Amino acid sequence: MQQFLAWLQSRLADTQLVMLLVSLLVIFGLLMVFADILAPLLVALAFAYVLDGVVSLLVRLRMPLLPAVLLVCSGAMLMALFALLTVLPLLSDQVGRLISQVPEYVQSLRDLLHTFQEHYASWLNPNYVQQMLGSMAVKIQEWGGALLKFSLSSIPGLIALMVYAVLVPVLVFFLLKDKQKILAWSMQFLPHEHVLLRRVWNEVDVQIGNYIRGRFWESLVIGGSMGLVFWLMGHEYALLLGTLTGISVWIPFIGAAVVTVPVVLLSFFQWGWSDMTAYSILAYAIIQAIDANVLIPWLFSEMVNLHPIAIIVAVLVFGSLWGVVGVFIAIPMAALIHSVLVIIRERSKQPEMPAAADG
Repeated sequence: MQQFLAWLQSRLADTQLVMLLVSLLVIFGLLMVFADILAPLLVALAFAYVLDGVVSLLVRLRMPLLPAVLLVCSGAMLMALFALLTVLPLLSDQVGRLISQVPEYVQSLRDLLHTFQEHYASWLNPNYVQQMLGSMAVKIQEWGGALLKFSLSSIPGLIALMVYAVLVPVLVFFLLKDKQKILAWSMQFLPHEHVLLRRVWNEVDVQIGNYIRGRFWESLVIGGSMGLVFWLMGHEYALLLGTLTGISVWIPFIGAAVVTVPVVLLSFFQWGWSDMTAYSILAYAIIQAIDANVLIPWLFSEMVNLHPIAIIVAVLVFGSLWGVVGVFIAIPMAALIHSVLVIIRERSKQPEMPAAADG
């Protein structure tokens, strides 16, 4: 016990390390308490990270900052407007068509299981098959009803969506335009000795920026490629599956595994046991392989190398804390914790070094 107290006292004597840990706890506390209120700011920060690279490129090409920000923000808003007017109606149409065809798909599953039962009667218990069919039909109808209910209940949320549509572009504009001023203003509230805080900020800023930009472009490339391939194959839900594939890249490992289910099922419902179903599954596997072996190493060269187990644990933990938002920010938060743990390990190896030596 005395050894632990001595170790704790030596750690508390490290002023900068204590300040770093307190700052980390404050960040988590603010996100826990004010997550809903800060949601527009978090969304704006994500978009600002995506667009900051383009703004920096234009500034390096000797364009003044304000015109560069105006040009990039205007282009982004035009692209978003184009997506809302063209892609979103088509996507809504495919989702509605999918909901309306749920009973037909349930019947297809029943026929498939009856066929298996006829050919492999000695393997399958008829009572178990009937029970499984009933449970599957109820579950699929529940999912379809929940999706329809969600689409109807989301109508009152259009007002909140309109608020986001106004707030987020304004926040993105000022975050890009006054980035240095905001950082300088924030530094005023830091203690005099903030070498560790600055180090963590520099590391995490690069990692989070690279991660968000990389995931954004990966989502566009993989989702667009998947949608295009399925469209060329004549898939009825090409846009929906492309969108789901693009969203899945934000959830490492788990996302790709989950999206595999609708890819296989919807391909089977359209083409049955045919070569086209096999080709669609093969196309999905090839694009996922290209993503894992080409795109990810190229786009995330500066991202901290987190073990797959750490990534999955981060997704589970932050997903349980903050829901869907937590799933999307799990990797940046894991990178932040990783940087802090590295610093703690480094400081623990130097107990004799006084805290003032870093200042």
